[in-house]
Amino acid sequence: MMDTSVNMQITGFVGSDPQVRQVGEQSVASFSVAVSRKNRAGEKQTLWVRVNCWNKLSDVAAQYVRKGSLVQVTAEWLRLSAWTDQSCEFQRNLRIAKKSNVT
Repeated sequence: MMDTSVNMQITGFVGSDPQVRQVGEQSVASFSVAVSRKNRAGEKQTLWVRVNCWNKLSDVAAQYVRKGSLVQVTAEWLRLSAWTDQSCEFQRNLRIAKKSNVT
């Protein structure tokens, strides 16, 4: 059986400084990246992508990634979440996990 994969590359601006936390014996640095484009009507649309950097890469992210930084992230897996917030507004989030190569 052949393995399958998803390869994704995003380039955007970091929304806030990374938050580092421990998950068991592993460390993870999390931050959001805004990816924007204009639709056919010329209106700006922004997709927020949540990036989780694990272990040694979490140290690199904590040291170099800052709010407003332009970053490029590649990943091999992603997860889409959707929910309704306290104001009954539909929300969605795209998350990618990264073990190496944030530039």
